Amino acid sequence: MAFDPAYGPLVEQLRDDLTVRLRTYEMSSARMSTDATPGQGDDILRQVGIKIWVDGSPYVGNIDLSFPYLDTAATRTIGVTPGSCGCANYTREQLTEIVHAYFPKGWQMACHVQGDAGVDTILDVYEDVLRAHPRDDHRLRLEHVGAIRPDQLQRAAELGVTCSIFVDQIHYWGDVVVDGLFGPERGSRWMPAGSAVATGMRISLHNDPPVTPEEPLRNISVAVTRVAPSGRVLGPEECLTVEQAIRAQTLDPAWQMFADDVVGSLEVGKYADMVVLSADPRRVPPEEIADLEVRATFLAGRQVYRQ
Repeated sequence: MAFDPAYGPLVEQLRDDLTVRLRTYEMSSARMSTDATPGQGDDILRQVGIKIWVDGSPYVGNIDLSFPYLDTAATRTIGVTPGSCGCANYTREQLTEIVHAYFPKGWQMACHVQGDAGVDTILDVYEDVLRAHPRDDHRLRLEHVGAIRPDQLQRAAELGVTCSIFVDQIHYWGDVVVDGLFGPERGSRWMPAGSAVATGMRISLHNDPPVTPEEPLRNISVAVTRVAPSGRVLGPEECLTVEQAIRAQTLDPAWQMFADDVVGSLEVGKYADMVVLSADPRRVPPEEIADLEVRATFLAGRQVYRQ
């Protein structure tokens, strides 16, 4: 969860009432420093990193691309200038300054980036900071990565960078991505979870409230089916298996947040955090996983929700 540092005290006040575990990422600020220290907190609430917005949203025309948006009714509606490749929020020099301010102090960096040009920039910055300040198990992150290319995924994997992928966009706007924004070739590769896993990278799936609701079961379903609102499948080669999708919603996101030693799977030595579902997601049609009911939720073995 990303948060404005101004709300840090409020988040701390909520700690005793939490029924989920939170790993937080403080938004980078103009002063490029934080009052927190890496690892501060406990297994219920802990700040683990710093969040940066490299670019914006494809649906308002401001992600940083190496290719232009289509000229369609959809792009004209959102005000995209014909031939526009979107934009970045920072220059490479500015991103370098920010990352070099936080990373050497022990922070994990999580960079929101959707356009492929933005991915190139932040991977360059990550490579530079790792060369200057080597860290074996850094788990540097890229968030969303809608238009990331296969060569960039391979480069990220080789650098030890991990991606969190916003596959839920396909459920809501998959048709818009193909027909209105980027065309069938690029649109079919949108949110390429299959290609990411193929590099050996450990990935996670996420939502982005208030953009979309918190829907972990739908994430699993969409990652497996990649079905858009019209019923078409975007890039079948990018589909995950059910097991891969479950892992990307449980153990591997815990790993990304340096919490896999205590949560993410049920095994000796970890907290008994779990949900009870109305059916086994491995035994129902993938398109029905999103509709499974959560019957109960347990935090450290204590029931915190019951249907």
